[in-house]
Amino acid sequence: MWKLSATFNLSKDNIWETPPDLFEFGCNLFNFKPEVDLCATAKDTKCKVFFGLNEKYNHSSLNPDCKWHRDGWLNPPYHNVKDWIRKAYFSHIKYNVSILALLFAKVDTKVWHECILHGQAEVYFIQGRIKFFKNGAVSKNPAPYPSAFVFWRAK
Repeated sequence: MWKLSATFNLSKDNIWETPPDLFEFGCNLFNFKPEVDLCATAKDTKCKVFFGLNEKYNHSSLNPDCKWHRDGWLNPPYHNVKDWIRKAYFSHIKYNVSILALLFAKVDTKVWHECILHGQAEVYFIQGRIKFFKNGAVSKNPAPYPSAFVFWRAK
């Protein structure tokens, strides 16, 4: 008989940190140095400038008044990833900026087709499942989904 069990570390918030070596790998892969971390906390930002998250999921960077007009890095929470993907894609188009995102690879979704595949983003699928960080420590279990780097390159 099948028994369901959680394979990912659950937490009260949805804030997980990008492993530093994975961030560096992605930047080197696309020869890219982001100016702004578009979805971070003061503890886990990968750039000197960042747009913040908080534990109540108030995402200041998803606010329509927050303009993504500089080259950026994005590792969004899983719970509303389509909003992040859409904002990244439309900011790339509107402001001609480059955005490197670490996303879970649900390639059958409408947003993947509209904003990534048809949006002519560069995609690199990561082998295996990522072990994200929580408060500076590696998570016990890997992410529940496969991941990919998605890069919208400025023209």
